[in-house]
Amino acid sequence: MNLSQKLYNSAGLVFPAIGIIAVLVFSETLDPYLAYVATSWVIFGLLGLSLDIVWGRGGLLSLGQTAFYGLGGYFGSVVAINMAPLTGNTLVWSLPAGAAFGALAAAALGYIIFYARMGGLQSTILTYTLTLLLLVLTQTFNLEIGDALIGGDNGMSNIPGFVLGFGPDAEEMTPNGAFALVVIISAILFFLTRWLMRSKFGQIVNCVRIDPQKTELLGYDIRKFQLANFAYAGAIAGCAGTLFGAWSNYLNPSIFSVSEAISIPIFVLVGGLGTLAGPFLGALIIGGLSFWLGGGAVGGQTTLILGIILVLLVMFLQNGVLGALDLLWKKYLPDPNEAARDTGAVQVKTNVLEGILNAAARHVGPAKELISTDLFKRFGGVIPVNKVSRKFDSGKPFSLIGPNGAGKSSYLKTCVGLYMPESGRVMLGGEDISQAPVFERVRKGLAVKNQKPQVFGELTVMDNLLLAAFSSTGDDKEAWTLSKEIIQMLGLERQSGVEASALSHGQQQWLDIGMVLCLSPRVLFLDEPAAGMTKEETRELSQLVRTMARFITVVVVEHDMEFVRTLEGYVTVLHQGQVFADGDIQTVRADERVLDIYLGRGKHV
Repeated sequence: MNLSQKLYNSAGLVFPAIGIIAVLVFSETLDPYLAYVATSWVIFGLLGLSLDIVWGRGGLLSLGQTAFYGLGGYFGSVVAINMAPLTGNTLVWSLPAGAAFGALAAAALGYIIFYARMGGLQSTILTYTLTLLLLVLTQTFNLEIGDALIGGDNGMSNIPGFVLGFGPDAEEMTPNGAFALVVIISAILFFLTRWLMRSKFGQIVNCVRIDPQKTELLGYDIRKFQLANFAYAGAIAGCAGTLFGAWSNYLNPSIFSVSEAISIPIFVLVGGLGTLAGPFLGALIIGGLSFWLGGGAVGGQTTLILGIILVLLVMFLQNGVLGALDLLWKKYLPDPNEAARDTGAVQVKTNVLEGILNAAARHVGPAKELISTDLFKRFGGVIPVNKVSRKFDSGKPFSLIGPNGAGKSSYLKTCVGLYMPESGRVMLGGEDISQAPVFERVRKGLAVKNQKPQVFGELTVMDNLLLAAFSSTGDDKEAWTLSKEIIQMLGLERQSGVEASALSHGQQQWLDIGMVLCLSPRVLFLDEPAAGMTKEETRELSQLVRTMARFITVVVVEHDMEFVRTLEGYVTVLHQGQVFADGDIQTVRADERVLDIYLGRGKHV
């Protein structure tokens, strides 16, 4: 980690800590009424944190966080009413109960969203629909649970406040004390969330947001990570709902209202999407402005002025207040991407590559053969893969060539699992993987580098490689060792701390190839890997492919016939989704039928 990254990460920890300490120091000096009102702002900030987890980090705009907030609040309050006489400390029972119920509700909805592979818009609509459904249901829902009474429109009253003590005689905390307690609880959950989002779990969740397909091609079951992240956010929302019930001593169906559901994304946007601390700042800004303007400072035009201020904040601050401060802070830090501007062409160190491939063979076994039998895939009236039978093994590279629309990439994607075949089989090392999901095929040794470089632009070169290496090794130390070897093999040591988005197109291609090598694949598909590379880089790539083919099975999909010639391997020509010709490159280039389909002449077009 370079100096710039260390300073940036330190700021993300130090500044929130200073702010929390300052609030706690001055909490006793606040006017009791202001402390009471400010407590609700902190609770709304905690609810905003739950949205930032699934939206800012997970990439899903959920309008259902108030649903989990309300459900957690109701359930936690029921527990508080029934259990408070035993201990007096309502939060001992209600806070975990509200968190658990919010997590369960989120997990149930998340399972539907992620395992049905819904799109972003459909998912947002479904979460909003749940909130509206709960609004309608709770208006007519009457239930008595022990001493707790849920009375439909009348809501639930007599919810115990913040009590720290034991026994029925324990006194409720003052508004200032309750404010400090909520700040402490929210701070604990904030730092816990920050740690989680910086852990390997959080990095993978972030990568799912950036490029879900690439994350799955690295061998991660992205649905499990999405579901776990959504459930955790539901637990945070449930905690916020429980705190709100203790703060207000009353809950009613308005907690599921449209205004509540829409206000939370506004808090997040104003404070800074993806910053985690932003929702608290957004809730403070909006709550503070509402409190001040509502005091008669502007003659009754509170809503109008507040709306104008919010519009201006969203329009002119690209990522909220913290996002603007973040950009300002980075201007005074050393540029971590400077190294990307001062680099030559990549030169593959063959001896290092051979060492990496030998080590992989010892750890995960020898190369595997891949066999497709009558593989068939249809898209409406188009058949890009028409009963293709091929066998690939190690020794020499295999090349798939053919004109545009021949079915090369479709065949590759069907083998890898990005497209599910309608008939036929794909065998990997003697095991049928025809219906296996992508991540399972990767774990079994099948990997692919797609035509367009797929790297996580927000991550550094080293972090990209570490994420891929961790998928194959499952160990941080081994992943670090392997990533260092890959960087050394590619000669990218000076660029290890550079963000991937700052690399040139050719360098991103090499980084993508390095990430695939981190998976220790036994069968590797390369889809037009030479695209965008210079002649020098293409020569290095040819050497890399030929070296890899001695250790693992390598299949290259390519248009560049000269590049294919340098591979000195087997060539298969596809045309209209079928095998058209095969042999070595000299035989194929001498075939008049192949020239016909490439040049658009004769009866074979």
